[in-house]
Amino acid sequence: MDGTLKTKDISDQLGVNPTTVQRWTKYFDIECRQNELGHHVYSKEQARLFMFISQQLKSGKKMKEIELSQLEKLNQPLPKQTPAISTNEYEQKLHEMMDHLKEIDVKLAQKADEVVSYQLLKHRAEIDDMTTLLKRLENRLIRMEAQQHEHQEDNELPIASGGGGRKKWKTFLHMFTF
Repeated sequence: MDGTLKTKDISDQLGVNPTTVQRWTKYFDIECRQNELGHHVYSKEQARLFMFISQQLKSGKKMKEIELSQLEKLNQPLPKQTPAISTNEYEQKLHEMMDHLKEIDVKLAQKADEVVSYQLLKHRAEIDDMTTLLKRLENRLIRMEAQQHEHQEDNELPIASGGGGRKKWKTFLHMFTF
């Protein structure tokens, strides 16, 4: 029994007593069938009638004032509404937006490339500065080593003349004196 509802089902949907649904059936002369167990069975269209009756009563109308013909007027299909924008216009706008998005994407990629190029140039300049500094430090270190080597050659006296050995020994002794 597809598409059919029992009295209890309709009363549950509407939040009323099942006897109320039976009373509305008699009062508004709504046809109903009975299933093999003797239960009243209603179609979905009839369930919509009960929904309409319930709404009318809740809005304050009396049962005498309710006309089921009003429901038929409400159920008539509405005239087709034309879309606010035609399909061609919609597609044209869609293509324009897609083109605009592509332009933005290209500009974004170009800007990213410019930023990366600028950073590379900046890093290159920093590397060049560091290379120059390293060369200057290397030259300075070479000069210092040469000066120290010359100074050592001047201070070295042969051991036989009493030169070199004693100075080192005195320095060593000065460390342990109090």
